[in-house]
Amino acid sequence: MMKSPEDLLKMQSEAFGASNAVMAKAVEQFEKLAALNLKAATDTFAQSTDQLKALLSAKDPQQAAKLLSEMAQPSSEALTTYAKEFFELSSKTGNELTAMAEKQIADGNRQLLTAVELFAKSAPAGSEGAVQMLRTSVTAASSAYDQVFKVTRQLAEQAEAGLAKAGKAAGGKKA
Repeated sequence: MMKSPEDLLKMQSEAFGASNAVMAKAVEQFEKLAALNLKAATDTFAQSTDQLKALLSAKDPQQAAKLLSEMAQPSSEALTTYAKEFFELSSKTGNELTAMAEKQIADGNRQLLTAVELFAKSAPAGSEGAVQMLRTSVTAASSAYDQVFKVTRQLAEQAEAGLAKAGKAAGGKKA
């Protein structure tokens, strides 16, 4: 229940602002991902060019075979660095988008509770039980959202810790 058309316009404006912020964040993170991929491609091209130059400057077949063997070994350091940067970027983006979603849900719950209170004030006599059930339902839904976000955050933190541990283990092994 809205008090006035201005309230509805304000809610629509806030919703538009929130969706605009999410879109801006997604575009920003896409740009960062594109830059990361471009850097990886540029680095790979430079490495390939250097390897080709070294191969062409080989003095004999044994040296060329040795160079080819070395080139066949994947660069675990470059791959680990890329994976770490990609994970950090995606993790940060996920955390920021989750925070935005949590704020939107909290704002929506607040608006819904306000609407329920306005409804309660103008409800006919004898509807107290229905109003209380509505309040309880809204509160329970809000608690459920909070619990889902807490569990999701814990799972994400556990995944991050596991990946960080795996990254350290992979980083400790030199190819």
